[in-house]
Amino acid sequence: MADRIRNEGQVATIAVGAITEADQVNSVIASGRADLCAIGRPFMSDPAWLHRELARLGRGSVAWHPAMEPARTQFERVLAKPATPL
Repeated sequence: MADRIRNEGQVATIAVGAITEADQVNSVIASGRADLCAIGRPFMSDPAWLHRELARLGRGSVAWHPAMEPARTQFERVLAKPATPL
């Protein structure tokens, strides 16, 4: 719906719902389907979602919020470990 409103109505839009990965955000914005993406659910299940996605995309040098700083060392250790199969 955001795509149609933005491109046919020439109104800035925000895409919401079912956006769970940074790649989805990038494709929505890059393709011109919306001007902004609202992310909610990923943060509810993983407060470090943004840092995890940035690290996955090779952009891990982002400042951490002071409230999250105590978890930073553990987070970086977890990311350094190879994934274990379920």
